[in-house]
Amino acid sequence: MPKAAITSKAFLIEGGCNACGLQNTESLTIHFEDRRSAMLDHFDVPSLVQVLAQKNGWRETAIPVGIGEEELVLQKGTAVVKPQYLGDQMIYQAETQRIQTKQRFEDDEELFDQVNQILVQLFKIEPYEIKLAAE
Repeated sequence: MPKAAITSKAFLIEGGCNACGLQNTESLTIHFEDRRSAMLDHFDVPSLVQVLAQKNGWRETAIPVGIGEEELVLQKGTAVVKPQYLGDQMIYQAETQRIQTKQRFEDDEELFDQVNQILVQLFKIEPYEIKLAAE
């Protein structure tokens, strides 16, 4: 089972104007066994699925769905997985398989289990042992 560790770093940034003051922000990085790293947009299902799928050869591709319209999918060879946002829910669709899930989980283990279920069932990727690490 491949392993990954997520680190976070908090820092203050200026708000951008004289009245805005300082704001607290956080960056999240996922580190892999091969010493490569990737930034996470958020600590949620879509961000983790996106990064782990791309780590395993899947690419984000825009496919035409109408005149002047496109939708973003994850593609590897002829296999396609279509992520769809529904408020605080996500649907991942691949051929006849479909998984609907929350985007965010309070419990980290539930989040990692859901991400691994999507990776295994739809992307045919070996599950990751993911942990939070101190930087």
